[in-house]
Amino acid sequence: MRVEHLKKDVPWQEQNFGGKRLGKTVCVQRYGGFGDMLQVSSILPGLKEQGYSVTLNVMPEGLDIVKHDPHIDAAFVQVTDQVPNHELGYYWDALSKCFDKFVMLSESVEGSLLALPDRRESAWHPAFRRMVMGTVDYLEATHAIADVPLPPRVKFYPSTGESKWARQYRAKLGGGNFVILWTLSGSSVHKTWPYLDMIIARLMLEYSHVKVVTCGDGLCQLLEQGWSKEKRVKIKSGKWDIGETLSFMEHCDLVIGPETGVLNAASMLDIPKFLMLSHSGPLNIGKNWRNATIFEPEKTPCYPCHILHKGFELCCRDEITGTALCAANIDPEKVWAALCKEIEK
Repeated sequence: MRVEHLKKDVPWQEQNFGGKRLGKTVCVQRYGGFGDMLQVSSILPGLKEQGYSVTLNVMPEGLDIVKHDPHIDAAFVQVTDQVPNHELGYYWDALSKCFDKFVMLSESVEGSLLALPDRRESAWHPAFRRMVMGTVDYLEATHAIADVPLPPRVKFYPSTGESKWARQYRAKLGGGNFVILWTLSGSSVHKTWPYLDMIIARLMLEYSHVKVVTCGDGLCQLLEQGWSKEKRVKIKSGKWDIGETLSFMEHCDLVIGPETGVLNAASMLDIPKFLMLSHSGPLNIGKNWRNATIFEPEKTPCYPCHILHKGFELCCRDEITGTALCAANIDPEKVWAALCKEIEK
């Protein structure tokens, strides 16, 4: 992959971005996080099949998640705020002239199908948000914007070293054991399920061959407290990076978690997966996933809110658990029953 950078010390208006590319070319623009970039991966094989040389306009952290994707020929990288927000439209217009096709995916989900708390959409009546945002699948929207036919083809590509390490770590856990990868939280307050300890404790008591690997960012270490001395629970939040987590995911027997990059990466794999919904409805995410069990909140009037919350200012909080009401109202008994069914297959 050829990597180019927007020059740091030259105003973007004075740059030519490398000039017009030769051949049939497309630039796919996306500045999002891990889950966003994995959604982008879904359209890349189709663009290659249409004969395009694919360049990705991305931030450094976004490139990190797709840097081994064989469908990307080049990356045009810029850092956060290198182009002021109010100038992005003009910037994208100038950049697009270097390519035959420009796929604009900025705010294709966040901002369009998920309201941001500081935008007008968050103040809409919930019924109107559901009307506008509740019936569009995120992956189908991405394919429509890119004019790439379905089905979705989301895939994370590990490096050779990551694949080797993941196989070795899985072997250490024992081939006869049932291994669960549990991603503990996402980027929003409503992506933390309060019954984790209850379920892990029951697993440890009921199934001697089950091992649980927990993952997440450094803050998720708070959710792992109390399990460090249990040999069958491997706490990896803040210890594994996203590449290690996604590489290991392919070697697990079950993946569980909220709407996160890890679950998006697993979406098209045959591995069973449990997806816990919060701000999205079942028509937004999980609709096209393989071998997925979808858990929705029960008796939760605010669900689905279609708001990407950063705090509890607009998010209903459960008084007992302290978590978001939608998370608290995903029935742990139903999750337990589904777990038992998968383990005993």
